Amino acid sequence: MVKKCPSCGYTNRDDAAFCSSCGASLAGAAAPALKPVPSVRVVTPVSPGGPIRVPAPGQCFYHPNLPAIYVCNRCGRSICRDDSKAYMDLVLCPQCYAGVVPMMPAPQQPGPAYGPQQPAYGPPMGPPMAPPMPAGFVAPFPPMYGQPQAPRALWGFLLAMIAGILIILNAAALLSNSFYNLWIGVFFWIPVIDPSAGHGLVFAIGAIIGLILVVGSILMLLGYGTIGSIVVFPLAVLSLIIGGGFVAGFVLGVLGGILGMLGR
Repeated sequence: MVKKCPSCGYTNRDDAAFCSSCGASLAGAAAPALKPVPSVRVVTPVSPGGPIRVPAPGQCFYHPNLPAIYVCNRCGRSICRDDSKAYMDLVLCPQCYAGVVPMMPAPQQPGPAYGPQQPAYGPPMGPPMAPPMPAGFVAPFPPMYGQPQAPRALWGFLLAMIAGILIILNAAALLSNSFYNLWIGVFFWIPVIDPSAGHGLVFAIGAIIGLILVVGSILMLLGYGTIGSIVVFPLAVLSLIIGGGFVAGFVLGVLGGILGMLGR
């Protein structure tokens, strides 16, 4: 605190009797004003308007309907997973931001020791058992599942069979001189193959070709369509040596071989 000289206005110490600047008496100088002491307001705690929330043991402090996962080491509040604050690899308390640790499960008390339990006989597992059959009942044999059968070339069989019969009839007709003379006018190579008078060679060739065509058609019916078509198709073309079964045998044999290859 200081005293101000009333004559020159010089500031002197508060315990000075005379001004150190002009020598005037400081007896009538006003005492320095004291700074006001700040008032301190005492805060009175207000009683809560409702009951203090106390969560059940093991439940979250903020969400009593959720189980507590962590417990704060500083404020002691139990915290659920939704209220915990994750910071990097740490879990913090939402109130004081202290590290929390997961709750340890309460140790279970060992129960009384019991002896070996007898198996409980309940309802059998699985589908219900069929009722017993009456006496004298013979159960049917289970179905036999074999290999799937190959498709039968029915149309190929019919055409190849007719072609073989026509070729055999064509070969038999060549034994007649009148038909032979008529037929060699169209198929001029027949005399070159069999120049004999009896025409037995062309009959034998035609009969053999026709019989083999019949065998090939039977193979198609048995499900061997590919093998049957390999037999029928070339021999139908070869039947042109004797006239191709009145030409119709040649055409039907070629169609039968194609249908046998397709399994139809």
